[in-house]
Amino acid sequence: MNFDVLKDKNVLMIVSGGIAAYKSVLLLRELTNCGASVQVVGTENSLNFVGKATWEALSGRQPLFGTFETPDSSKITHITLAQDVDLIIAAPATANIIAKAACGIADDLATSIFAAATAPVLIAPAMNSAMYRNPANLKNIETLQGRPGFHVMAPASGALACGSDGIGRMAEPHEITVEAAGLLSPKPARGTSWLVTGGATREYIDPVRFISNGSSGRTAFEIADAAHAAGGEVTLLGVNAEPAFNPGYTFLKSSTAAETAGIVKENVRNADIFIMTAAIADYSPVKAPSKIKKGEASISLTLDKTTDILAASADWTKPGAVRIGFAAETDDLEKNALAKLKRKKLDLIVANRVSDDFSPFGSESNSVLFITENSTEEFKNITKCKLAQLLVERAVAIYRVKHGND
Repeated sequence: MNFDVLKDKNVLMIVSGGIAAYKSVLLLRELTNCGASVQVVGTENSLNFVGKATWEALSGRQPLFGTFETPDSSKITHITLAQDVDLIIAAPATANIIAKAACGIADDLATSIFAAATAPVLIAPAMNSAMYRNPANLKNIETLQGRPGFHVMAPASGALACGSDGIGRMAEPHEITVEAAGLLSPKPARGTSWLVTGGATREYIDPVRFISNGSSGRTAFEIADAAHAAGGEVTLLGVNAEPAFNPGYTFLKSSTAAETAGIVKENVRNADIFIMTAAIADYSPVKAPSKIKKGEASISLTLDKTTDILAASADWTKPGAVRIGFAAETDDLEKNALAKLKRKKLDLIVANRVSDDFSPFGSESNSVLFITENSTEEFKNITKCKLAQLLVERAVAIYRVKHGND
């Protein structure tokens, strides 16, 4: 995720009266570390959990709690705060403040800001499971989700302050920051559907042992996040890999090459942009029906060739779709990658060298070539986050050219 979009942005953070307010202190720190300027507005009840001094020390600004408190007496506070900002974040958002926002009640500074908001509003609910599942609360959330400019995050499940365990925990500060960055990011991919695959297949020797490789799926997760932030409708297929945080795209799972091929075939036909980062085994063992016992000094395995998903998908994708693959090579990187691009009918291939000194699998950065039939771009030692952003930009540009929009 590109957090640079938060730099120099004016963010209003509304804190309501819930124990999760302590997590909002960490959220404030994360937002300011990203370069955002944050004004804290709290309900009177929020002061039972975090005091004014904490908010002022961390934000560098006077926090506001009363309807008639103002940093500038020449302006109407709730109008200025609601409209002269880039983003409003309500975290934690209790059932009470969600109900007031849904009904347009404006009886304090925080709810008056909701009523006058023209900036995007991001709401992070936090409450007991029974309160969250209350039909009235769910209806209020549905109302807000259908209101232009309002975005409601799903709460997490886990241990709650009341001692029970269930849904209702406020999303983690980093997750809220990711969502905030996504809301403020440009949307060049709006209107496009994406299928991204990542991870490594497991080809089973017997019921407990398998052959695989070191691909972690990390690059795919970054691509899915970047495409989602750019406005794309994203489906991520995790091949024995799952992202720690899903900002709102569709997530599918697979394990073997055969299973992955079936899921890709089913979903790629609807994709405008298909990015295949998953490392698919070229061969699969003939699986033994029961665990192979330790015995002989060596054993032989019979290997059958698997479906070349990237090549086969050329017949599965719809006309005009963008097709992007990855190539990990130990020798003749550019030559072999270009040959793969042509053989598998790709629009672009990302080539990275694998050696004893460096493996891209699971690393935070990479050095790659972006290769098309007519050009080669080199990017040295860039983070996988930046790689993903660049790749999404290139994919959207190729899509526009194919569809006469550039």
